[in-house]
Amino acid sequence: MMSHHQFELEKLYYHLGLYPQNSETYYKRAITHSSLNGQLNKNYEQLEFLGDAVLSMIVAEYLFQKYPLKNEGELSKMRSFIVSRAQLNAVAKDLNLSQFTLHNIDKKYIGNARDICGDIVEALIGAYYMDAGMDTAKAFVYKWILTEKILDKAQQKTIDPKSKLHEWAQKKKRKLEFRLLQPNLQNPNSFEVQVWMDNKLYGSGIGYNKKTAEKEAAIMTLNILDPNAGQDNID
Repeated sequence: MMSHHQFELEKLYYHLGLYPQNSETYYKRAITHSSLNGQLNKNYEQLEFLGDAVLSMIVAEYLFQKYPLKNEGELSKMRSFIVSRAQLNAVAKDLNLSQFTLHNIDKKYIGNARDICGDIVEALIGAYYMDAGMDTAKAFVYKWILTEKILDKAQQKTIDPKSKLHEWAQKKKRKLEFRLLQPNLQNPNSFEVQVWMDNKLYGSGIGYNKKTAEKEAAIMTLNILDPNAGQDNID
């Protein structure tokens, strides 16, 4: 095992809280963009591919063990959020990985490459896996990605729109009603539901069963309440 004073990327490892065990080679690749070095084994692209798979496996195993009462669909939604490009970009921003990133992209175009640091998060996971094995890769993911804040957000993704709207109305002390229209004159074979709050009409939805119509009405209402955030961020 290498001693800390031998590392070229000492600041990076100290920042991440995890040090290499055998070699720095993979870590140097993990922070190098193809604009700086286009050779396949000299930049992060292959490590990103590997890290993506390792991350997905670690997150799936973690959620499987932590939430035994959630069904497959709920677990899939949570995992999709946690490993999404937007979420990994946010992790990279929290880590301030841009200070360690090596690239040769003109400042005028760097805005179009906003996913670079999120890609590097995955590449670093691949680097830790290749250098030190699954346990070290897990340590990185547990420390920086499977945080309480991110898990709370991921759980919100499993809440259906109708339940989310009920929570919002209860929090705001609003009287919420889902009214089923009988019959649906436009299409007698479908259901139409309206959302009313404090005797004011908000959204409406149509579906081939009541549950679907209620979901569509709830989604429309959540978007009306906050058209910029949509149902995912309503508070």
